[in-house]
Amino acid sequence: MLETKLSQTFSTVASSTSLRIIAAAIVLICLYFASSVVITLICAILIAFVLDPGVVLLERLHVPRWFGSVVVILLALGLVCLLIYLLYDRATTFVRDLPAFTAKIKQITVYFQNLFSHIRQSTSSIASSSPENNLPAIRVQQESGWTRFLLRGIGSIYAFSMTVMFIPFLVFFMLTAKRHLYFSTVNLFPPEHRQEVENIFNAIAQMIREYVFGNFLVAAISMALIAPVYLAIHLRYALILAGLSAVVDLVPYIGVALATLPPLLVALMQFNKATPIIVIAIAVAVVHFISINILTPKLVGGRVRLNALAVTVAMMFWGWLWGAMGLILAVPIMAALKAVCDNLPRLKSIGYWLGEGS
Repeated sequence: MLETKLSQTFSTVASSTSLRIIAAAIVLICLYFASSVVITLICAILIAFVLDPGVVLLERLHVPRWFGSVVVILLALGLVCLLIYLLYDRATTFVRDLPAFTAKIKQITVYFQNLFSHIRQSTSSIASSSPENNLPAIRVQQESGWTRFLLRGIGSIYAFSMTVMFIPFLVFFMLTAKRHLYFSTVNLFPPEHRQEVENIFNAIAQMIREYVFGNFLVAAISMALIAPVYLAIHLRYALILAGLSAVVDLVPYIGVALATLPPLLVALMQFNKATPIIVIAIAVAVVHFISINILTPKLVGGRVRLNALAVTVAMMFWGWLWGAMGLILAVPIMAALKAVCDNLPRLKSIGYWLGEGS
């Protein structure tokens, strides 16, 4: 009798575990094959959370919510267009000169490729000259690994552009129907769990706002600090490169390398001395130190407190799944998961593990 109960219990646990594994596999497959749609929805949700305080402010001024949503979205689009307009002249100059830079970079790349090929041939000369070794080699040119990494998760540029066009409409519908979506989602859960769901929504909303606004301020201050250095050494496209360095510097761990590479490449093509290159490397390192140790803790706030291991694993997983977009969205996704775990008693131990600790 006891053996029968143990066998039934084991079968139930095994069946439940198998179903969970199958469900997780199905979710992973959906995230991979429907990546462009999921990424678009996540970006729209992030933008809606960020713009919602503006709509609420207009509501307090007795502006209808639908009209306030239109006004806020148009203001956001106008700000983006204004930034593009201010950088348009320098961007067109950069695009016009890009083939020359690309040609020089290719020359450097070919030089190192030939050098490595010569070393490889020298080291392999000790091999026996058997008939098999004399067979002609066939090379298959493949797509660049960086191109595949950047496009992974978003499909082709055309498909992604068509999908991105839906983001303003999605944000408008999310802002307009916020209350209906909020209460309808909460009512999907049993009454005893609805307060937990409300706490999770509020925690995620607060976290996203602090994360996005905080990082925006960090990037703006970093650009204000590094742009004068680029201008002082007369680096070409100083403002564009300063903005690019400030934005990519926000990527955890690898941000400082990504922020240093573009200005260094331009400096290598522009200058024939090492002083500007050293200045650029020092400036990016100092600004990165300030942003990581001073600006980010003060401006991003205490909501996004993930330990280094959790951030690294999240970037590895989402970067593998969605490429460059996965790296960008890895931290907010993991922070949202932590907010869920922190507000569910049975998952608080996982939330504690994801956090920094005391």
